[in-house]
Amino acid sequence: MPTSNLALWPAILHLVWEVQPARVLDIGPGWGKAAGLLREYVNPDIEVHAVEAWDGYVTDRLRAAYDDVIVGDARLLPEFVFARYDMVLMVEVIEHMDKPGALALLDRICCPVVVCTPDTFFPNDPGLPPTEEHVSLWTVDDFGDRVEADRSQIGAVLVRLAAKEAVG
Repeated sequence: MPTSNLALWPAILHLVWEVQPARVLDIGPGWGKAAGLLREYVNPDIEVHAVEAWDGYVTDRLRAAYDDVIVGDARLLPEFVFARYDMVLMVEVIEHMDKPGALALLDRICCPVVVCTPDTFFPNDPGLPPTEEHVSLWTVDDFGDRVEADRSQIGAVLVRLAAKEAVG
């Protein structure tokens, strides 16, 4: 099962807290830690949905953690799905997508997006689902003028991208 570096979550939560979203979409929820942490540290009434590409990761436990879980590739979701949310999380996800596909996805998301990704490229262990393969390496500069907050640190690129209408 995928996971993310727990040491990065205080900065991730702060980036979310600054926006105070009412509805969040967590792309690639892993074990589902975002749902609990957002409710504990941002807002107990926050609505948190997830999108998981690998159906084997969608367990009863994951469904219990989120208000809704969509099984599918986020890159294939229609724009109206993203329009329902005030914020999107992509924690330890974007490196599993090729850059053109990931940038096209980001271009379809109008609300703020928190992205957290490793700052070095490394292969994943064998035997994991194909959705776990690392295929791209990202820097802050890859996100262009949409970066409104940069909390990158050793080991991770961590940014909040502005809502698309706020860019420019």
